[in-house]
Amino acid sequence: MEQLNVDQVVLTVMNGLTTVIDEASRLEQAKMILYMSLAGLQIYREETALSTEADCTEDYFRQYMIYMKLNGCTDSSISNYAYEIRRMLGHVNKGIKDITIGDLRGYLAWGKIHRGWKDKTYNTKLIMTRSFFAWLYEEDLLPDNPAKKLKETKVERRIGPTLNPVQREEVRCACQDERELAICDLLYSSGIRVSELCGLNRIDIDFSALKAIVYGKGRKEREIYFTGQAMVHLQRYLESRTDDDPALFVSVKQPHNRIKPDAVRAILKRVKERDHNLSGVRLTPHVFRRTVGTDMINRGAPLELVADKLGHEQLDTTRQCYTATSRETVRQAHNRYVS
Repeated sequence: MEQLNVDQVVLTVMNGLTTVIDEASRLEQAKMILYMSLAGLQIYREETALSTEADCTEDYFRQYMIYMKLNGCTDSSISNYAYEIRRMLGHVNKGIKDITIGDLRGYLAWGKIHRGWKDKTYNTKLIMTRSFFAWLYEEDLLPDNPAKKLKETKVERRIGPTLNPVQREEVRCACQDERELAICDLLYSSGIRVSELCGLNRIDIDFSALKAIVYGKGRKEREIYFTGQAMVHLQRYLESRTDDDPALFVSVKQPHNRIKPDAVRAILKRVKERDHNLSGVRLTPHVFRRTVGTDMINRGAPLELVADKLGHEQLDTTRQCYTATSRETVRQAHNRYVS
């Protein structure tokens, strides 16, 4: 009979519990109870004459999804990882224990050559694949990690588009109602991510202090700050609503459900289409975010403050994304200090 370790048993049970328990905290408590209850026991898998060494790929995949949920990953992250890992496994078309680094390199090469993945996309797929196999190896589910030698490709960092003051005002003038104005003003003045914007509730807003509580990447809580201009349109928008949904922004049509990121992008697309002066302008939620970060740096704000405003955990993220955009600041410094 095959002896099972406690980790295998716990993960198998947790796989079943995730179908009836959604809260990560309760799942974690259940996991701890299982470990305490099974401590010191020896567990064996009963074998029959019909038993064979079955492929455990699907079982390992489900266990990894449980691991992500228990570690507080967002539903969006779990969904993205699940889609990508399944796609990789389907392309390789081997049992998990038979996959080699050659198979993984072949999959990544296929994506870059035949699917036209950009360098950033390629790296994202690689990181997801490497994370999956690293976890399998660390959990002793694989004797070796075939993905450990996969290296990201260098990404060419280009200056992303931003909005100048004239363009920002043209966007505001193209808005047709208080909801559109409130969204545009909040996106720019707070530097909020679109996922954070959609997750906001009315109760999260402190109008007296011009701030709000959002939950960013990794469910991390942080404060954002907005302008009096954004406050005016937010209040007017909320006063115009007749629904009782707790969400800060909801759909126009009944039943007025919480707005989603794709809906925000669609709103900005419609705003842009109303003014021919914006035809060559890229208008997305992230462009507003990049614009406020760039404006702060160009006006002399310390990098640490910009990182704090935008919710960057690593200062290098801010440095890589925004310092290259402050060329105007460099030019002004040159004119001022170099004769």
